[in-house]
Amino acid sequence: MTTKAIDKNLYSASYLMPQRGQKRSTGGAISRLNTEENIQENMKLLDLCQMYWSSLSDFRTRRQRSRKYERGDQWFEEAVDEDGKLTTEEDIILSQNRLPLKQNVIRQLVKNLLGQYRSNPVKSVVNSRTREDATLSEMMTNALQAAKDLNESKELDAQQFHEHLLSGMVVGKVGFSYWKELDRNDLLLENVNVNRTFFNTEILDIRTRDLNLAGEIIDTDYDILVSTFARSKADEEWIKEEYQVQRGYNTVRQDALSAKAVDATNFYYANEGKCRMFEVWFLKSEWRLWVHDYATGTYKFYPLKDEPQLKAEMENRIVQGAVSGIPTEEVVGMEIEKRYEQFWFVKYLTPNGKCLFEGETPYFHQSHPYVFGFYPLLDGEVWGIHEDVIDQQRYINRNMSMLDYLIGTSIKDTLLIEESTVPENMKPEDFADAYTKVGGVIVYKGKVGIPEPSVISSNSRSIGASEMIAMQMQLANQLTGVNQAMQGQTATSGTPASRYAMEAQNSSLNNRDVIESYASWIKRRDNKALQTILQFYTEKIYLGVSGHAYSEEAKYYDPEAVKDVAFFANISSSADTPVYRQMIDDTLMQLLDKQVIDGEIFLKNSSLPFADKILDDLNKKREELMSQAQAAGVDPNNPMASLPLEMQKGLQQPQAGPKVFA
Repeated sequence: MTTKAIDKNLYSASYLMPQRGQKRSTGGAISRLNTEENIQENMKLLDLCQMYWSSLSDFRTRRQRSRKYERGDQWFEEAVDEDGKLTTEEDIILSQNRLPLKQNVIRQLVKNLLGQYRSNPVKSVVNSRTREDATLSEMMTNALQAAKDLNESKELDAQQFHEHLLSGMVVGKVGFSYWKELDRNDLLLENVNVNRTFFNTEILDIRTRDLNLAGEIIDTDYDILVSTFARSKADEEWIKEEYQVQRGYNTVRQDALSAKAVDATNFYYANEGKCRMFEVWFLKSEWRLWVHDYATGTYKFYPLKDEPQLKAEMENRIVQGAVSGIPTEEVVGMEIEKRYEQFWFVKYLTPNGKCLFEGETPYFHQSHPYVFGFYPLLDGEVWGIHEDVIDQQRYINRNMSMLDYLIGTSIKDTLLIEESTVPENMKPEDFADAYTKVGGVIVYKGKVGIPEPSVISSNSRSIGASEMIAMQMQLANQLTGVNQAMQGQTATSGTPASRYAMEAQNSSLNNRDVIESYASWIKRRDNKALQTILQFYTEKIYLGVSGHAYSEEAKYYDPEAVKDVAFFANISSSADTPVYRQMIDDTLMQLLDKQVIDGEIFLKNSSLPFADKILDDLNKKREELMSQAQAAGVDPNNPMASLPLEMQKGLQQPQAGPKVFA
């Protein structure tokens, strides 16, 4: 018996996700999973998941509040009006004939932080445990980057950073699935909506090592359900009967491109026209066989039922050794020990507790596909930076509305006229119109002791509203660390450049914790993605990573070369910024001027947009000259000596001189 036949990872990821050309089983595989006992057990599991999801209601409410404030809906808070009725602040303000004005400060702060993140991207660099595998590390870095480029991870990560700022929690998912548009299987990265996720909510470890249950609520189409889980016509009929699908049902929502559907999410009931399913991963425990195979040097766990097969394998080795003349005591054996082991298990359940699929984790990292990130997770609490500035935002809106009301109710150019001064042929309204008309003329008979018409006005009293608005905006900037220098605003006259740079640097310290926390989540997500690549990339492929600063060996993924090497991903600042690229090009230019490097090395490492084109032209020219040399019948032992002087110059590589930096 081979090791593969008794490997505990009997389930492949293709069983969880539809892939092209996968082998279909016969018979009703789904119906066999749903005995009465299993359904009762599944309902208990669903009830536990529902309790975990409900316990996150406060988090979802706070997140919804933060999202509304960022969106600009900032007068929705409930309040009691003069009649003692519960209503919204907006309705109360409107009932007072005032305007619910707002100055959205939160959105501008968030946009600045998102811009800072996009301007300073991070990159995952794969390292090996030993320095001898440096080339393989570069190859794995390219493999990871190529897979992330396929998934458009820059946009995914920017969206997740926005969620990190909004709520303090991000959830990603790492899998391996079939890409229909590319007609191949590859790494799949997904962002999971935090409103649809659930987990054991008593976690305190920022690394989420105390996670023992995780899952999500999934609303999908009937056809996708059948494509994913049905392995026979009987399975399809079972799914159709379970979901009672109404084909052709109108599922167009009237509140499209809004958050109303997400805010109204119910645990058991799906959106109209969708099929509700639950993906639940949880830890199970049982006695297993821990086997140290001295022949392969591997450590693996096996089910207890595989003990006879393992013993048969050992006896077969002894027999084969005897045939080869190897004594029994010298045959390489296995050390078998019983241990109580925890392992991750997955179930895909319907709202009725029926199981579509279940099995042990198929991944070699022996965990679930989710990656959770929490901030700051202080005594189990999670919140986003929006909550730090909502009070300032409310106070700014309040003062803006009050200032507008004061201006609107102040005296503005009111015309005072004595009634007897109005001509008999004019109404007071006509008199006022003529009085304010440019070039207007009013003819009337003045009387002794009767004052002439006059205009009065008064300055509105802001009672410090303008100063309070300025103070609250300054406080909002200080609380989030986004000051004028970080926003790129023009410095006041006389401000030294060194001080301006120092202010921008110091302001970034306030956000360093938020950014580093998010970078830690990316590192854990990419490490799980790296392990998935090592497991499922089984063929040698070309890595289509942009850039030319890579060795030829690193441009091709070779699964045989990396199968016994341990890798881990680190996060580093990316060199893909305009300032950094300019620094590199300036340094290369200095090296070229001092003849430390030649022109070809300069072009290979430069970020100039025309560098690749020039390198390609140089290679074509060199090949053309070599072809001419071969046609001229040159001496193979000394080809350069037989060529004309101009051809020699064309074939010669520009050599760097022996100069060094002074």
